[in-house]
Amino acid sequence: MEKNETSNSKEQNTFFEQEFKLLSDVQSFLEDSNTKEDPKQKLKTLIGSYESLLKQSSKIMKIGDSTQHRLLKTQEALTDSNIMLEAAYMDLKLVTEIGKIITSSLEPKIIIQSVYENTKSIVPMDVLAFGIYDEEKKEIKYKFCVIDGRYVPAPSVDSLEEDNPSSYCVKQQKELITLDIEKDFPNYLSDIRKHFGENSQSALYFPLHVEERLIGILTVHSYSKNAFQPNQLNILRTLANYVAIGVDNADAYRTLSKRNKELKDSLEKIEVLNKSIEEERQKSENLLLNILPRSIADRLKGGEGVIADYFPSSTVLFADIVGFSKLTTKIQTPTRLVEILNRIFTEFDVIADKYKLEKIKTIGDCYMLAGGIPVPTEDHAHKAAQAALDMIHRLDELKPELEFEFNVRIGLHTGEVVAGVIGKNKFVYDLWGDSVNTASRMESHGATGRIHVSESVYLSLKDKYNFEDRNVIEVKGKGPMHTYFLQGIK
Repeated sequence: MEKNETSNSKEQNTFFEQEFKLLSDVQSFLEDSNTKEDPKQKLKTLIGSYESLLKQSSKIMKIGDSTQHRLLKTQEALTDSNIMLEAAYMDLKLVTEIGKIITSSLEPKIIIQSVYENTKSIVPMDVLAFGIYDEEKKEIKYKFCVIDGRYVPAPSVDSLEEDNPSSYCVKQQKELITLDIEKDFPNYLSDIRKHFGENSQSALYFPLHVEERLIGILTVHSYSKNAFQPNQLNILRTLANYVAIGVDNADAYRTLSKRNKELKDSLEKIEVLNKSIEEERQKSENLLLNILPRSIADRLKGGEGVIADYFPSSTVLFADIVGFSKLTTKIQTPTRLVEILNRIFTEFDVIADKYKLEKIKTIGDCYMLAGGIPVPTEDHAHKAAQAALDMIHRLDELKPELEFEFNVRIGLHTGEVVAGVIGKNKFVYDLWGDSVNTASRMESHGATGRIHVSESVYLSLKDKYNFEDRNVIEVKGKGPMHTYFLQGIK
């Protein structure tokens, strides 16, 4: 085209040169009256030149018209191209926006509805459906479908082991595109119309893959033949890729949510179980601590079998309810009897805790505790004496509540003991040694409402407490002993 334009330009230049020369010759002929040439011949020559110039002018005009026509056609083609480019750009922009909606959604139903609502203006679709690939059952389940603008949840299934459009796509690993179902795939016509209605004429099936994994199939139907143009097919292919990503994301989110729920349920069950275990452990711990001192319980839990500790100095206390056997005949029921005894010994427990003394056991109506064990202390005699005084005082306060006249006899002795736990069943923290026997004798040889103590207790506390000297008495199994009654703190 550039070569023709150059040739045309040269012809135009030659034409203008000849036109100028002709005008110059005519002017010279008219002005020169003395020329020797024959005027008639000269005029004839000028007329010939003019005729030649007219023919050349006509040719140039035709060339110009042809060039202008080509320019107009080129302009029209460019205009059409711009229109097509603009339309393609708008379609691409719309598809991109739809893609954002699809990939941000986590519900296949919403994905299908979004594709239909946003695409029906640029692609003639009457049916849009998404089928999920079930690898275990080897089938495509079309659970999400829009027909004539309405969402239709009723599922349809294509078995991949039968001959149908879905199995065609999976086995052939390619799209199924038909603009005339009756002509191209008459064998699939009944299946298609059974699933998506009697009016389908054109059908598209796009296999959806994510990282080479088959996700499912996107199918589009029109009630018209030859419904889809090449550019519309490209749009649908792009949307199919978006749908694959969106549905895969939705499936991953659904799976993750299910696992999170299962994990949450499991954690809640574990938490309840741990709570129950902790409650039972705490009950066991509390029960063990009600039987054994904490340090001894810890040693047993640590694996020690037999525990026996020697203490060179400990104060042992025995407190006995006086005449309790006779009172039992006056108390109407065994339950009431146990209630009264429990009330008294519970108060003694409070007193023992107050002075950090170790309750050893109860034997019938007798209560035994000790100070300076299992953790040695210097002031165990003082604490035991205080506890004894509090027991007598507290029992006096309880008499109106208990309805019966209860009195206590208390004995104290300070000396060496062995303390520990033996056996495998029904653990008991107990004391052994002569000091235990002596303290028991102090109680049995004492007096009602009084605190009978050995000389070792007196020697430990004489500077802080008042005592009544009982002198030497005969103690069963011990012989003569100098004993005292503890009266109170100085």
